[in-house]
Amino acid sequence: MNTSLVKPPIRALLVDDDSFQLELISGILAGLGLTDVTQASSGEKGVQAISSQQKPFNLLVIDLHMPGMDGFQFMEAAAKAGYTGALIIVSGQSDDVMHAASMVAKLRRFTLLGAVAKPVGRAALSALIAKMS
Repeated sequence: MNTSLVKPPIRALLVDDDSFQLELISGILAGLGLTDVTQASSGEKGVQAISSQQKPFNLLVIDLHMPGMDGFQFMEAAAKAGYTGALIIVSGQSDDVMHAASMVAKLRRFTLLGAVAKPVGRAALSALIAKMS
């Protein structure tokens, strides 16, 4: 069985204000075969990354609770910047907040792969990334 989930190359942007989470999730993504992962330590830096890329990202992995621009504001800004790819929400927020974020993602016409509660596990991310075709 092929354990690599990568079909076409996936260019991922990981947005989280927690440096430990950035490293943890990046490590999990690398273990799943994603070699092109850009990290952004704030929503503002994430929007800059989307806007400045000549080759677009096709996966965003975002936290909701961040100072400055939170995940909800980031989704709005990403949509305005032209992002139309897949999205995974990663957060320690309540189920109600996660559900609201999922609804916002759908309204922004992102391909919502799912929402994962922190701490993030490899199996949860693997199952969501496997939905990308």
